[in-house]
Amino acid sequence: MPASLKMMLSLLAVIGLPLAPVFPASSPAMPVGIEVRFRARVKQIKASANCNVAIGESLGIEGAAHAGPDLSLIQPQFAVSIVGGQVFVDWDWQGQSQFLDAFEVQVDRGDAKGFVLLAQDTTPGYTDTQPLPAAPAKWTYRAIYRVADARVGQWSNPVSIMVG
Repeated sequence: MPASLKMMLSLLAVIGLPLAPVFPASSPAMPVGIEVRFRARVKQIKASANCNVAIGESLGIEGAAHAGPDLSLIQPQFAVSIVGGQVFVDWDWQGQSQFLDAFEVQVDRGDAKGFVLLAQDTTPGYTDTQPLPAAPAKWTYRAIYRVADARVGQWSNPVSIMVG
């Protein structure tokens, strides 16, 4: 060992090296199937005639019911870009996937037909497979969410992209 390293180690010993932390012993492993048994017991307690909401709250097995968003106000937000020679509609559920069923997207390709149905999608992100035109054109997209085959909320703001 080089003398300089020995001197540095002895200096560190004099000023005190930090000690390695002492961690507590790990908690014991949970028995297999504990969650299934716990959920069964909760179900049994809630089904009891002697159980009420106050008791359930005290036990931590009752919580506030989530009513969900006001579906009349929900409005999709999305972006469009060209990916691999096709228009990609980058959408998501905005954190409301448990309350919504589908995303309806319409497109206006500037051909005097106005907005026409492009797709009803259930998986975030959609690729418009229409080939891009040879001449430059502006395509405009809009969307709305759907629940049980009905449109809900407000139409999105139109989003345009130059193609071709």
